[in-house]
Amino acid sequence: MGTRMRDLLDSALPSLRYEPTEKHLRIHLDGKPVADTANGVLVWEPRRVVPTYAVPESDVAARLESAGRVDDLAAFPVLVPTNPFTAHTCTGEMFDVIVNGVGGRRCPSAAFRPDDPDLTGYLTFDFAAFEWNEEDEPIVAHPRDPFKRIDILASTRHVRLEREGRLLAESSRPLLLFETSLPVRFYLPRADVVVDLEPSDTVSYCAYKGRASYLSVPDGPADAAWTYHQPLREAEPVRDHVAFFNERVDVVVDGQRRQRPTTPWSD
Repeated sequence: MGTRMRDLLDSALPSLRYEPTEKHLRIHLDGKPVADTANGVLVWEPRRVVPTYAVPESDVAARLESAGRVDDLAAFPVLVPTNPFTAHTCTGEMFDVIVNGVGGRRCPSAAFRPDDPDLTGYLTFDFAAFEWNEEDEPIVAHPRDPFKRIDILASTRHVRLEREGRLLAESSRPLLLFETSLPVRFYLPRADVVVDLEPSDTVSYCAYKGRASYLSVPDGPADAAWTYHQPLREAEPVRDHVAFFNERVDVVVDGQRRQRPTTPWSD
């Protein structure tokens, strides 16, 4: 009997997973070195859906001070990038990271040494606390997952987006963005959005697409849609297009209404 790939990947979620990388990794804080290594490892703690980097302790330039043991596992059923670094799902030891020596800037609980024999001598670091480079290129949000990808395809499917019977957008020239383990997203030209969306102060960051700016429907749901004004190169085709959360609006494709997916972004 065959195995669906999604099920195979999901079955590993409860375990601690790791994958060595050949990328040259550099971590800085305000331009000052934290770590520099060509022997990094991607680490997914149990129930975390995106990885962080672990580096050999011998390649850490910053000073480390123990912040105590972590024995209580995080209660979240699944951990996403918005869950804090301090929500660990395996036991280990936390460290404050002190950059630029004694009296330097302290980042509390920004490093973690997991109790795992395959990661002996390695520390993971809070991605949000530092500046990161893979080779000579900066990365945002979290490390890129080598087992994840995005595909952006032009389409002539007729896409209609509604909320409680109200037409929000309609297009026969959508861009379909397929991203591993996520619902397909329909990116429409701004001219095909029929409501006057209001800019929101909300932003988010994606390792594959860049900085998203959110939009709200007047007299409707806040942050129901988003756009990328300056996407990363992989996502350049969707620049200034608008996508709505499939989870929060009704999507009708070629006359067929789709069931709303259940994800962390559902209402």
